[in-house]
Amino acid sequence: MNGRTTAILETSARRLFPDRNLDQVFAELLLERAHKNLIRYQAMARRFEAKYDQSFAVFRNSVVNSAPTSEIEQDYFDWELAVTGVEDMEQEIKHLSALG
Repeated sequence: MNGRTTAILETSARRLFPDRNLDQVFAELLLERAHKNLIRYQAMARRFEAKYDQSFAVFRNSVVNSAPTSEIEQDYFDWELAVTGVEDMEQEIKHLSALG
């Protein structure tokens, strides 16, 4: 970043988070994004659970032990992304929350 960009960001951070230092602002913004991503991944996983009326583990076993259609195969990959995303965001939230 150039000096002008940094100055603008610092001014905005101080205005929007007057009681926090820049490290705290950055951590809080990252934590907020991780929470939003977690909600998005959880909603995605719930949609697949409702669509197939089963957990991902059960669905995965049925897909692995069959010749799935292209739609089911795509749902498998998307659902796996959602499950992995939930795990990743929970870990990020844990790490960021530990910062205080």
